[in-house]
Amino acid sequence: MKLLLSEIDAISELAVQVMKAVLEKNEETKKLTEDGLGPLALASALSDFFMIASTLESGQNQLDEEQMAEFGDYGLDLLDRLAYQLRLLEIMDQRERMSRVYTSLGVWLVRHKAVLKNLEGVADGFAWVVNGLSDTEELAGVCRTMDGVAEAASGQVALDQDRSDPLRPWRVLNLNTGIAATRSLDPQLMADIFDRLGRRLPYDMPGFLADGRRQAATQNVPDEVLEVLDRYIAKWPSDPAH
Repeated sequence: MKLLLSEIDAISELAVQVMKAVLEKNEETKKLTEDGLGPLALASALSDFFMIASTLESGQNQLDEEQMAEFGDYGLDLLDRLAYQLRLLEIMDQRERMSRVYTSLGVWLVRHKAVLKNLEGVADGFAWVVNGLSDTEELAGVCRTMDGVAEAASGQVALDQDRSDPLRPWRVLNLNTGIAATRSLDPQLMADIFDRLGRRLPYDMPGFLADGRRQAATQNVPDEVLEVLDRYIAKWPSDPAH
């Protein structure tokens, strides 16, 4: 199974499968009404969104930078509504598909020069993907992809001014990028990502590195990986206990 889909028609088809599950479940339960953006209205809105996205991919249509950012926000907002309906209807077997839709669309938008303001679903989706991987090459590839998404986040998001929520998308995305880099066992990738994490999440670096080193100590990790962890721990030491 390909984790990330690159073509918009394939992403659309995956979203349709999730939407169908919502429509079928709601037909049984009648739990969601059509007030506002109910399941039928959401299905129509998603269809329109992916139709426009298809014209962008084919070159039949073009949007400037601001328009592309707005278009991306709109698409991710629709996915947020779809994920919300999944949760309300307790359709647990679609969670993996939903994660793949989020991550694939996020990457597609970045590839089309969108600046992302809404990272919540994309960050959670990538966390789900990373947790399910063990192959080091796949982890390295996903790590680089997540790093590209972080680079495409809006300046306001990247400022990370409100740090009150430990589960805020910017933090979740970046920490999982670091986790994927460490689990890839690629010393150069680790160093590159750790340098960027030092700029993006400086306040989290001591704890992140110390946790990574503790886990590495219990596993059969190459010396080159341990050396990178130790080098960055020296640069970002934990506060001494009082």
